[in-house]
Amino acid sequence: MATSFQLIYENEGQLIKFIADHELAQYPTLLIQAYVSQMEDQELHTLRNTLLKHLPKAKLIGCNSRGEIIDGRVSERKPILTFTVFDKTNIHSNLFTIQEDTNGFQLGQTIVKELVNSETKVLIILASHHHSLLNEVLSGIYEWSPDIHIVGGVMAEEASHHSFIVTQQGITSHGIAVASLDNQNLYVKTMVNADWQEIGSTFTVTKSKNQRIYEIDGKKPVQVLKTYLGQGFINRLPYSGLEFPLLIHRNGKQKEFFIKRTVDFGGIQVSDSIFEGEEITFAIPNIESQVNSSIKQLKNLKLQKIDSVFVFYSITRMKGIEGLTQFELQSLAMNAPVSGVFCNGEIAKRQGGFPQIFSHSMSYLAFSEAKEKSKMVPDLHYHMPDYAHTFVTLSNLINASSQDIKALNNEMKISEEQYRSLFNNNTDMIYSTDLRGNFTSMNPVFLKNLGYAQEELLGKSALKLVQEADVNRIKRHFHRTIDGKPQYYDIEIYTKNGKASYYHIKNIPITVNNECVGIYGIGRDITENLEFEKKITQLANYDEETGLPNRNKFKEIIDRMLERAKKKKRTLAVLFVDFNRFNMINDALGHDAGDLFLKEMAVRIKNCLLTGAYVGRFGSDKFTILLTKNSSPEYVTSMCKLLLEAIQLPFKFQDKEFFITASIGVSMYPYDGYDSDILMKNADIALNRAKLQGGNEWIFFSDEMNDETIKRLELESDLRRALKNNELYLLYQPIVEKGTRKLITCEALIRWQHPQRGIVPPLEFIPIAEETGLIHSIGKWVLKTACKQVVDWHNEGLTDVSISINVSAFQFQSRWFIEEVKNALAYSGLHPNYLHLELTETVMLNDSQKTIEVMKALTNIGVKISIDDFGTGYSSLSYLKNLPIHILKIDRSFIQNLDVNTPDFSIVKSIMTMGHGLGLQVTAEGIETTQQLEILEEMNCDFLQGYFIEKPLFPDQLKEWLNHQHSIMI
Repeated sequence: MATSFQLIYENEGQLIKFIADHELAQYPTLLIQAYVSQMEDQELHTLRNTLLKHLPKAKLIGCNSRGEIIDGRVSERKPILTFTVFDKTNIHSNLFTIQEDTNGFQLGQTIVKELVNSETKVLIILASHHHSLLNEVLSGIYEWSPDIHIVGGVMAEEASHHSFIVTQQGITSHGIAVASLDNQNLYVKTMVNADWQEIGSTFTVTKSKNQRIYEIDGKKPVQVLKTYLGQGFINRLPYSGLEFPLLIHRNGKQKEFFIKRTVDFGGIQVSDSIFEGEEITFAIPNIESQVNSSIKQLKNLKLQKIDSVFVFYSITRMKGIEGLTQFELQSLAMNAPVSGVFCNGEIAKRQGGFPQIFSHSMSYLAFSEAKEKSKMVPDLHYHMPDYAHTFVTLSNLINASSQDIKALNNEMKISEEQYRSLFNNNTDMIYSTDLRGNFTSMNPVFLKNLGYAQEELLGKSALKLVQEADVNRIKRHFHRTIDGKPQYYDIEIYTKNGKASYYHIKNIPITVNNECVGIYGIGRDITENLEFEKKITQLANYDEETGLPNRNKFKEIIDRMLERAKKKKRTLAVLFVDFNRFNMINDALGHDAGDLFLKEMAVRIKNCLLTGAYVGRFGSDKFTILLTKNSSPEYVTSMCKLLLEAIQLPFKFQDKEFFITASIGVSMYPYDGYDSDILMKNADIALNRAKLQGGNEWIFFSDEMNDETIKRLELESDLRRALKNNELYLLYQPIVEKGTRKLITCEALIRWQHPQRGIVPPLEFIPIAEETGLIHSIGKWVLKTACKQVVDWHNEGLTDVSISINVSAFQFQSRWFIEEVKNALAYSGLHPNYLHLELTETVMLNDSQKTIEVMKALTNIGVKISIDDFGTGYSSLSYLKNLPIHILKIDRSFIQNLDVNTPDFSIVKSIMTMGHGLGLQVTAEGIETTQQLEILEEMNCDFLQGYFIEKPLFPDQLKEWLNHQHSIMI
């Protein structure tokens, strides 16, 4: 259990003796709460140093105070030290200083990172004063740790008031001290008791900005306060603001705003942001509700055995109802030792709500390290004093009287409001002029929209609001209206501060006794409509991220330029630019980084182009370029070189550099087409050819490319049906151990038996599968089929056979890949130790951290990992040594010409040495001659594969091969 010891501090010697008498230094987990009244700075430093010297393992949190609680009673303004010893709970604390540029939300997240772990149950927070960003800090904590209990207090109302907080890390007058209790089994009970009731009239905030209110019902807020609460209330701010807050109803919940101080122009500052149009009322404590809630909570608390209670009590609440504070504290003390402090704001979190700062409340933290029922019988009674009952009755009377007065005023205003409703409450501007065009009236919307006071316009000419170029047009409409003809027109009007807005105006004559005596004008603000139309046009024709013409707009540009080119008999060039491995940016860094990359590439491309060139975004990571003034093949070639050089410069993000290349396809008018659709289609075909050839190059369109594209599309269509029609099948090529020729594993190799084309090589259909996404379905089929085949072999007595499966980079990067492997193992019943996955070096380059995590997850379930085609990518020891791999597989391109006198010999030897040095086994694939085999065995290559060992076999053939030849003898 947790045990608390309390001391009224008098001097250093007394403290040292107390520590010794209670043997506090022997406890490994000790929390010290120091509420030091109005202790001087030097004395506080001495106290802190003494505590740190004699209790170096303890965690300290404290502050100066205007009232302290000890043994369930109010202290007489003397420093109180509470030492709480924990048996099963760990404690951490820290001091966080707040500067002018501190981001409150980020500070909250920092507190979570430094102090919160999986065992954290409670955070105790002490703030030096009411920082404007304290609510943001609490939001940051809640965002990351919504289930943690939070209690604490704010010591002073404003930073100008001398207040400080202290921890073992130091002392500050501008900051937050936080202590965490880490024990998920800790029984915790928290409560906040703060209820308010509305009183008096309802007002509307008519002008505000952030935490400042500049107008209430069109009046200065200071004047409203003086009228309803008196000058004394204003003089006692900010403390009086804690007693009479403002209430609003927001999102279905009641929220209190505390008035902190007056500001310029008769405004006031409140404790949180408030918005124009919100309705507010004054509030007073709901005494009956607070008392009943307090008794109910205290009774519930008596049902549980409690080790200790930490209380944070409002100073204004203490000064309120006589005897309530002592009743509450003594009731708590009947459960356990009670310590605490009086605050100018109580930090707490209602059940199911957000942490926030309360006032006129009591919040407490009651806890126990062992959850046990209490044997106490909850029996609490509190009798409110007579003056409190009088206060409640008076509050009800004021509210009832306010409602009666409001109803009477409403009846008196009904007739007038009905008369002027159309004029004053119309959402459009309404005004009137005399026959000379001078203003005689204007509604509030007119004044608000244009920013004038009524006295600034009455009797003045309406022409002063329009541009000089529009004066004659307005005069014509004015005279036609006087002649009895209603007029409609659009006009640009400038507000008092010079902002232009567009209005649709309707003028009608004012007729008395069949004679025109003036005109009425009705003006509807169409600025947003015009801007919306402009935005719609922008969105319809331009890419939102880069600002470049989109596909439709770019086609319009090509069509327009084609008309000119046909008349002037000029050539044009259409370029399609696509970034190779752009998905690596999105997958590794996120889509925000991908958007930044595209914006930067748009700028780089535009910087390469001269006059007469146009660039657009076709979609995703594909850009289009149109060259009109100079489009000779030689110039286009030089432009492609320039573009590729600009694109492959490093892209910097978060202090790291990333290198991306591009591919470019070119079509020419009139050689490759006569209209925009054909030119763009052919440029796209050329682009795809450039990508298929490895990228980072440009290719001009040719007619045979179109035939190949059609053939490729047909092959894609057939591939979609191949899996359903069982046209795909697997062959298995043995991989044997050097020397013994014992079968180690066999590689599953996919084949496609096309009904018309015959056998389609994997090099033809696998790239199509990757490009179209079919690789995921095919990959899952290969995993399940190969694993099931191995289990069939095991059941037939071939128990040493394992399987090696190639994994596409696209398949490996799927978020579901690990689950697909597990599903294949579960479906087949194959033990993970018999499954090898072969990954290419390309996989490692795409988000290496994510790759390592996936590989580790696979090895953790027992799957073995090989790097396939090793030597053809960009491998380096810096990442190889961190990868959880088992085998390096040397690419066949190094084995084909292997001879002691060729460069391949040194390369293979180096890879072999490096692999063995890293503790890996090495496989050589593509062995076709005796000489290659002998050289590899001399190099001590672990495993051998190739047609010289055995070609890929059908399952029955491999079984026969195993049954008749346990090892290969050469």
